[in-house]
Amino acid sequence: MRKSWRAWMGVAALLTALPLAAQQTLQEAGPNGDPSQYRKYLEPGENHKILGQLAGDWKANLKVLLHGSPPKEATLTDTLEAKWILNGRFLETHFSSALGGNGYKGVTIMGFNGATQTHKFFRLFIADKDVRETYSSGVYIQAKNQLVFRGMEHDPVTGDSFEKREVFTLGADKDKFFYEQFYNMADGSDIKVMEGTYTRVTGK
Repeated sequence: MRKSWRAWMGVAALLTALPLAAQQTLQEAGPNGDPSQYRKYLEPGENHKILGQLAGDWKANLKVLLHGSPPKEATLTDTLEAKWILNGRFLETHFSSALGGNGYKGVTIMGFNGATQTHKFFRLFIADKDVRETYSSGVYIQAKNQLVFRGMEHDPVTGDSFEKREVFTLGADKDKFFYEQFYNMADGSDIKVMEGTYTRVTGK
């Protein structure tokens, strides 16, 4: 275990810090195994191409379900600007949303961590009207061409916790994707609170 940990940390640091010639020497003579086996976990791969389908500028009018008795439907206007950062390793999205007379802005960061065994995609959500963050782990369902993220949210007043599930359905049309958001409550009920189609904005 200790040898494996040292190999991972040493190779990761050297591959990102050394000049090209030294990296090649390390690959040829690494004492703790083949460093190229570690490189594949450090470089963007096929799964980043899946995330890449969400890169660009987007807009949508989303149907949302507002809390109340009974719940009411409303329309949320959303715009996204998604671009790769840090040498194409993470997809950073700046969003601006408006619901009625209220608006908010925020940032999400999505990526893929191939070194983990399960839920290798991840998503971090932060916004300007909340000090809390939502961290979600995700999987790609190839049969449905969907990215599905799950994360826990907590009500600081009631103390309740519930699961937030977000589904990105990527279709044949690369200029559109369908978004759904669900809450799975403590009593087991599954409520869809948001859905709609995002359309790519061109000509900006």
